[in-house]
Amino acid sequence: MDFLDDLHLAELGPIIWLQSWPDAVRPVLELVSVLGTDTFFLLCLPLLYWCVNPALALRLGFTVLAAAATNAIGKLAVHQPRPYWIDPRIHPFSVEGAFGLPSGHAQTGTAGLGRLAVAVARPWAWWAAGAIVVLVCLSRVYLGVHFISDVVAGVLLGLVVLLLVRRLERPATAWWRGRPLWVQLAASAVLSGAMIGGAALANAPYAGWVVPAGWSSAGTIDPESMDTVVTLAGVLLGTLAGASIMYRLGWFDAGGSLGARAGRWVIGTVVAVLIWYAEREVLPEGAVGTYAGYAVLTLWVQVGAPVLFIRLGLMARREKESQGSGRGRGGAGH
Repeated sequence: MDFLDDLHLAELGPIIWLQSWPDAVRPVLELVSVLGTDTFFLLCLPLLYWCVNPALALRLGFTVLAAAATNAIGKLAVHQPRPYWIDPRIHPFSVEGAFGLPSGHAQTGTAGLGRLAVAVARPWAWWAAGAIVVLVCLSRVYLGVHFISDVVAGVLLGLVVLLLVRRLERPATAWWRGRPLWVQLAASAVLSGAMIGGAALANAPYAGWVVPAGWSSAGTIDPESMDTVVTLAGVLLGTLAGASIMYRLGWFDAGGSLGARAGRWVIGTVVAVLIWYAEREVLPEGAVGTYAGYAVLTLWVQVGAPVLFIRLGLMARREKESQGSGRGRGGAGH
């Protein structure tokens, strides 16, 4: 990794220069930075799924999960620091505990916003997505949490994820729908477990690794933690299993009046928050509790909430025969 060490040293100067910009820039770039997080997309997805277009929500969700998971595994595979970890001259406007390369914001933002641009299919959407990604990358460097090389790698990997998802989503969906429900549920568990296994394998070559003394500016960190991967694996299990079950139940129409859509979002969000708090009290701390908790929470979003909305009269059922390709404002399918 001598090449990366030399590259990082060369990149410290530009970061210091960026951080010399007027203080008024900071809140703007902190806000922009949020647009590249997997959390931002995952929080927005229930609104898109319940109230706008469930098919697009699922496609976007799988794209973001693929980007976030490969990013988390990639960080573990290369074990690279963040700028402020190795140089006290870099001010950490945002404190991060995971490794730095590749940038998760850049990778997830590129894949997620790119998937939205594909769905809109207009030149302005691509320009807007590109502009936001550039600003997200700039914000991560300015905040002192990424080298320029980190965000460049993140963008490139995000494009790879986007291209692979676009190429594979149709044949993968066709194959998945042709399997019995029990096979779908088993495959959901296997893929979820494979994500955790991939992260464990990425970490395996670094057995006995300790934080280098030269990273003293990092403070107390545990960059080898598997928490993020376990969380994403739970979300993947809930998403795959939930979409499979919902498809068997007949799916739903996300259209309706503005009042009905607002009611879905309010009720669904309130129940989701209650589930999240209840799980924190009931489930054991650690990887098992985190995995189960996020799987249950995602199942609520995918299946529990739509079923409740239908029974409350806030949502119409859409039979599978009328689903078609899932296009349109209330398009179904996965």
